Amino acid sequence: MDFKKVLKEFPVIESEKIRLRQLRLEDAPELVKYYSNKNVHAYLDWNGPETLEKGYEVIKIWNRGFNDGWIIRFAIADKVTDKIIGTIFLSEFQGKRAEIGYELSENYWGQGIMSEAMQKVLSLGFNQLDLVRIQAFVCGENIASKEILKKFNFKEEGYLRQFECHSVTGECKDMYVYALLNTEF
Repeated sequence: MDFKKVLKEFPVIESEKIRLRQLRLEDAPELVKYYSNKNVHAYLDWNGPETLEKGYEVIKIWNRGFNDGWIIRFAIADKVTDKIIGTIFLSEFQGKRAEIGYELSENYWGQGIMSEAMQKVLSLGFNQLDLVRIQAFVCGENIASKEILKKFNFKEEGYLRQFECHSVTGECKDMYVYALLNTEF
């Protein structure tokens, strides 16, 4: 799927508490700060950017990815302060399907922020990009991520043994595949 045919510019989407927008270089310090929390990166396949320079680099890569048509990675920003508190993305576009992924600063867990972000990104995927399927790969231990997917009617479709290996530790973890069809959204 070529989402650039639909999205000529990076979208800005607002909800009650948050603004989904393109990442900016000035977001790098907050990105590095919240990724440095082990609880945030515990179930990811990397530790996130560990230095300010790496923060700048990853923001440039994600923004270039939008321009090149392979990822739409939103900054989840506090609506009042515009401070980045997480990211959420659609990527791995194949035909009419994509993958969703996300992370959030631990300071904002349990406040409904990720639910707001999920609602908006799923709506973008199904209603604007005309996707038929959005899928997620979740570490078997990540109960909170499984719960939010279930809240949005994602169905567990499979169990992948030792599927994802961490880029720093080399530890391989079991993953679950969840998917949501546009007819279920």
